Amino acid sequence: MRTRLVVVALSLVPAVATAEVFENRVDECPPRAPGVSALTTSSHVLYVNDCLPNGCAVTRGTTSSITNTSSIASQNTTMSAWTHGPEAWAQVIECVKETFAPFDITVVTTNPGTAAHFEVMAGGTSAELNPNIEGAGGIAPSINCSANRNNQLAFVFAGQTSNRQYLCNAIVHEAGHMYGLSHSLDARDPMTYMQLSQPKEWTNAAQTCGTETPQSCSCFTGTQNSFLSLMDTFGLSPTLAQPSLAITTPKDGMYVKPGFPISGTYDSPLEMLEGGMSIDNGALQDAANGVFAWNAPASLAAGPHTVAISATDYADRTVMQSVSVTVMASCASAPCASGFSCLGGICYPGSKVAGGLGASCEGNGDCATGQCASDGENSHCTATCDTGMVCPSGYSCLDEANVCWPDAEGGGCSATGSPATLLFGLGALVLVRRRRR
Repeated sequence: MRTRLVVVALSLVPAVATAEVFENRVDECPPRAPGVSALTTSSHVLYVNDCLPNGCAVTRGTTSSITNTSSIASQNTTMSAWTHGPEAWAQVIECVKETFAPFDITVVTTNPGTAAHFEVMAGGTSAELNPNIEGAGGIAPSINCSANRNNQLAFVFAGQTSNRQYLCNAIVHEAGHMYGLSHSLDARDPMTYMQLSQPKEWTNAAQTCGTETPQSCSCFTGTQNSFLSLMDTFGLSPTLAQPSLAITTPKDGMYVKPGFPISGTYDSPLEMLEGGMSIDNGALQDAANGVFAWNAPASLAAGPHTVAISATDYADRTVMQSVSVTVMASCASAPCASGFSCLGGICYPGSKVAGGLGASCEGNGDCATGQCASDGENSHCTATCDTGMVCPSGYSCLDEANVCWPDAEGGGCSATGSPATLLFGLGALVLVRRRRR
């Protein structure tokens, strides 16, 4: 069985031009076994060759990274070595490794010898390889979509530019062609011809193929998804960290005010594909700009509810967390239930309930009232006094602070007017603690 390899060129920075297809080559290409996806039996090693110290000898012939043979070369030739120094080389290689980091692809700079591998030579000029491709920034054979091929060899002409970001993008781009990917019109993706000196990342999105105008995708019907293609072919890196998600506000089991704030933290080594929040399995509210922060509807009925947040990253890994909360009832038109106190139009639970009025606390997030204060010895959930400095039974309104504080307790200050300091959240307010009942 014979299969066709198409040679694909990347234009030289800063020009952005239509892809230069050098010529079609017909090389022997082993067919896939039944039920085996393309490239899944191929090497996961990508060798980036700086051709130091004396350049890379390239023989014209059937493409092989083992023998440094290329069907693109016009004749036997030598590609000049990397000329930009070790610091630039280290930076470019680190960029290449970071770009491929999500996948089980190992980027190496030491020649694997006769072990199967894909290779990008990063040195020399297009004229050294073939005068007919002068002006190209890189070139690679693109394997047939039905192939399981090893030992492909591509070129990035590092002798023509010192732009490190461009060189990184070009190496990744040409490797992508060896992995069966076409050019993309998504400027974020390494397979694009757009913004070639800007950082790129493999993108989990339906991408239209082409360089300046839409073209057919070589190995995909309609559109191409570079991230999913590489993930399906090579799998995720075994060292890729799992995503994590946590609800920071409110805490599980808390009593909350109508319109209560909801927030969370999300972490993944990959971009977030989608994220959002829902209440009681209702409609998902997006995490705008990747920020996990919302306010619950003020119209949410009093009583128990479930708050859930979720996120999915580029590898389609979804994490979800949920908490149970109870929205406190209004006491504007009806009395509070037993064990609850009316303050500011809301029925707060008492001090025996976690987060209730007068309950012990360590921070504002511990309190249904949203406010934790300390007198230097004890910390309690507090709230603003009602008009006329009125507080529920068992609490007194402190002058100046205008908050309801539990009546005298063992070891605490009494209502005799002795000095005390109230610490609200992270700020401190010095007050003479005078109570008004």
